[in-house]
Amino acid sequence: MKTGNALAFVGLLSLPSLCAAQSVFNGTWRPDPQTYSSTRKPDVFDLANGTFDCQTCAPPYRIKADGRDQAISGNPYYDTLSITVVGDRSVKKIAKKGGNTVVESEMVVSEDGQKLTERQTIYFMAPRPIEFTTHSSRVSPGSGGAHQISGTWRMTDGDVSNHAEDTIFKVNGDMLAMSDRMGRSFSAKLDGTEAPYNGSDEFTSVSLRMVDDHTIEESDKKGGKVAKLSRWSVAPDGKTMHVRFDDTQGHVQEQTGRKVD
Repeated sequence: MKTGNALAFVGLLSLPSLCAAQSVFNGTWRPDPQTYSSTRKPDVFDLANGTFDCQTCAPPYRIKADGRDQAISGNPYYDTLSITVVGDRSVKKIAKKGGNTVVESEMVVSEDGQKLTERQTIYFMAPRPIEFTTHSSRVSPGSGGAHQISGTWRMTDGDVSNHAEDTIFKVNGDMLAMSDRMGRSFSAKLDGTEAPYNGSDEFTSVSLRMVDDHTIEESDKKGGKVAKLSRWSVAPDGKTMHVRFDDTQGHVQEQTGRKVD
């Protein structure tokens, strides 16, 4: 079950704002759906003879597709997974940790067999469920007689479809306050002073630096070490934001977001 990407753009908008009510950052922001590279590593599934095999999952697994909980080892998020064949083109998956459901997923192949839609509901990452929808295109078919979910698929796009990542930014004097629907928040000065980062498993503190009236740099730390660097830039129209993330390990991600109020 792929949740990893579930959440690369779920952290998109932990943003600040500038100078009082006229700050271009003030308001509620929502990231655009994410488009993935055409060179992205494909996923390979095989569902045949009552067994579901995913060797490209992390970690790989091969389990019975009988609707019952099957033990999964090596995954930090769940320890059992059940797979139920719903029809010729659809499969449901339920992942549990300690007996509690952490992710529910439905995978549906289009009638022409060339598109795959996966709708996940993720329960463990935030106080409210996160609904994440991805689309994939078929690269190659599965073996003869296998379920239509079988074959090689390349993910093309993904979106938090219930907008659980919507984030509110407010400026009061030289302070910027951030809160989102995932339970994360902070209030920090725009001069680089470190402040607590609340409600996050990823970060324990944050510091903000104002580059200009349309640009802010954010440093997120965990255990005193920088874990992510972000640069937020609002376009001249005041309604569009470009975001660049650097996880300090050489992985860079860029995305856009839009003001929704």
